[in-house]
Amino acid sequence: MRCHSTSTFPTHPFLVVLIVIVAHLGIVHAQGGSRTFSTRPLRGVFRVAGPPQPALAVLQGNAVLPCDIRPPGPNDSAILVIWYKNDVTPIYSYDMRGKHSEQSSHWKDKEYLNERAYFSTVTEPAALNIDHVEERDEGEYRCRVDFTKSPTRNSRIHLTVVVPPHKPNIIDERGKTVPTVAGPYEEDGDMRLTCLVSGGRPEPTVLWWRGETLLESKDGPGEFPALRRNILVVSKLSRSDLHAVFTCQATNNNISQPLSASVAIEMHLRPLTVSILSSEHAPLSADRKYEIACMTAGSRPPAKLFWYLDGKRLDNFTVEVSQDGNTTTSTLTLKPTLLDHDKVLTCRAENSRVRDGVEEDTWKLNVWFVPILHLELGSNMNPDDIEEGDDVYFECKVLANPWPYKVVWRHNGNVIQNKAKDGVIVQQYDLALRNVSRSQAGNYTCIASNTEGDGYSNSVELKIMYKPICVSDQKRIYGVARHEDARIICQVEAYPPPDSFRWAFNNTEEMVDVPQARYKSSTRHTQSVLTYRPVTEMDYGTVLCWASNTAGQQKNACVFHIIPAGKPESPYNCTLTNQTTDSLSVACTAGFDGGQPQHFLLEVFDQHTGLLQANVTSRENAAASFTVRGLEPGKVLNMVLYAVNAKGRSDPTLLEGFTLKIAEKQTGSPVPFEITPLLGVLIGVVTALLLVTTTILGALKMRSDRKAGRPDDLPLKKVSAPTAEDLYDADDRNPDVVPTNKAVKW
Repeated sequence: MRCHSTSTFPTHPFLVVLIVIVAHLGIVHAQGGSRTFSTRPLRGVFRVAGPPQPALAVLQGNAVLPCDIRPPGPNDSAILVIWYKNDVTPIYSYDMRGKHSEQSSHWKDKEYLNERAYFSTVTEPAALNIDHVEERDEGEYRCRVDFTKSPTRNSRIHLTVVVPPHKPNIIDERGKTVPTVAGPYEEDGDMRLTCLVSGGRPEPTVLWWRGETLLESKDGPGEFPALRRNILVVSKLSRSDLHAVFTCQATNNNISQPLSASVAIEMHLRPLTVSILSSEHAPLSADRKYEIACMTAGSRPPAKLFWYLDGKRLDNFTVEVSQDGNTTTSTLTLKPTLLDHDKVLTCRAENSRVRDGVEEDTWKLNVWFVPILHLELGSNMNPDDIEEGDDVYFECKVLANPWPYKVVWRHNGNVIQNKAKDGVIVQQYDLALRNVSRSQAGNYTCIASNTEGDGYSNSVELKIMYKPICVSDQKRIYGVARHEDARIICQVEAYPPPDSFRWAFNNTEEMVDVPQARYKSSTRHTQSVLTYRPVTEMDYGTVLCWASNTAGQQKNACVFHIIPAGKPESPYNCTLTNQTTDSLSVACTAGFDGGQPQHFLLEVFDQHTGLLQANVTSRENAAASFTVRGLEPGKVLNMVLYAVNAKGRSDPTLLEGFTLKIAEKQTGSPVPFEITPLLGVLIGVVTALLLVTTTILGALKMRSDRKAGRPDDLPLKKVSAPTAEDLYDADDRNPDVVPTNKAVKW
């Protein structure tokens, strides 16, 4: 409710402004450097001591600034109320002198308050009400009350404007926003949800709830100061968590309602039970059909049922899922043979959406069986002492009924053919390898087949010892400055791992062995590290490394070149891709690194103003590729790339690029075909030529038909009309697309 004046005394708006100005200027009394503002007919001034009274309001809400206008004594009354913002400028006045209309007794600063404020004397105490509070409203206010008799009373109020945060945003483990449903998550798995809240002043508190239960969570680092990140981790999810609702709540005041976002949890559940529904697993007769049922329950999504006979998957079954999806039933039609004896029939319920999502029930059948095989090395062979050049023998032992008609040998899954001249001798149950090499190491199996199926042996790994050889893709050139240490790494392949290394140095004059104290070997990683420090020019040259193991010493040394360290070479073969309105990508081929670890630097300049737009540095030894974001649209850009190592930076590589305008979009999709006037003319000309040619050829053919003595018709030469690709150059079809395989120089 607002106070309405009943006075009929006419007041001109200019008079109100004049009263406020006079009241504000007052009569200045300067004593000891202090100022006291007063306005007649005031009897004195009451000065405010102590801190200002706090007031709180929410952005776009209402603020109430109290001001006590009750007179301190009898026979007195307030006659003028003036509000100041930050003790400088009057922003509102309420004049009770004389009898004024309500419109005349209130004055407000239109530019600052507009129509948002109203001083109400109905409340106790009176208060200045500000609607639609803005951030600029925050600050200290002074309410000055002039009385008829009593001294002026001043009161201070500090208004704090609370800026609510934005609505929380929930993201999952993959960083994707979760609108309503999170997951699905695996049973016994962990769930990690992150609540992102931006904005808010003061900083909001972020909490997680499950129903009415407050959950334990922790704050995480935000990408920027105004972003709050709160992480909820729920370990070992159970069936009871299915469709549970988790709510992230953010608040920074007790005035407005907290902002929240909720998600429900979807889950994948393992099968609870699976069983073969057969009466006491009775024996089965060969060559007779049986209907065998299997049922599983409790899986989400519904489990898939599969049948296996001794590990071999069966296909002759049907599946039926209950209406609620909780139960799945499968019926297998099985016609066993005697060869299935002692095989195990398995009904397996599988839910591939969860780990360990397999439950199975088994039944050992009382029938014959397919071949059973066992593979082993020859009895006189030590599997841990086979070197290159040795002879190796395998024996495949078979138990089957009926007896196998075929035995196949496999090496790493590939069929082994009998090649006696190459030292590979295949007999039915034996395999001989003469003069083996390390390429023949691996897993060997034998497979026996009879009329009922195939039997597979165990896998035997053949390990062949060989002398060390150099790893092919290791670093070969080291750039080192004088009096600077270089770590030269020699990596080899060997079985068993090397037990010793030897280093030697070779320059233009001599080759000398390096003392063992200067390098360190690691047999675990099959490598040796030499710390080398050149002092003079003669210390630059070639370093050689040999390794030895129980198979012998390395034949060909690993060679490393020690050169004076220098600046790296410039990147080259640069390509621009993924140009958008605010970003682009640059990929280059790295040059020689100067023998030192290098990284790359990209500087982006506005071609028009020459101002630096971006400066991006790659990680050490990373690829020379960058993605620059945050650029302005529609800009032509100059880009400078450097390679940098400890010795300095390379010569610059210069590129020119651009960002798309707002309405543009650069993709690899086909350019729409557009018929221009020129293209229309060309198509018309070509069409006319084709018609004329066809007419002439038709006439010639008719004449030829009339002529006698011509056994065969002359063949016509095929003529094709030009296509759109023939009439348009690639750049003309889309002038805004710069081909990525063209380097731009500037």
